[in-house]
Amino acid sequence: MNQLVNRTQNNTMPVSVNYEITTFGKSLHYIFDAMGEWATKYRNQIVNDDNI
Repeated sequence: MNQLVNRTQNNTMPVSVNYEITTFGKSLHYIFDAMGEWATKYRNQIVNDDNI
């Protein structure tokens, strides 16, 4: 729907599905990189937070 990922259903038994990121989806890599850096920086605080 959002053109970030291509989904291909294979005609196998059982049915299998392949997913592939599109060029459009790859354009988000800067955002995901920044989120990963944030998560690494605050990992200990998040894991040890009793409010979560």
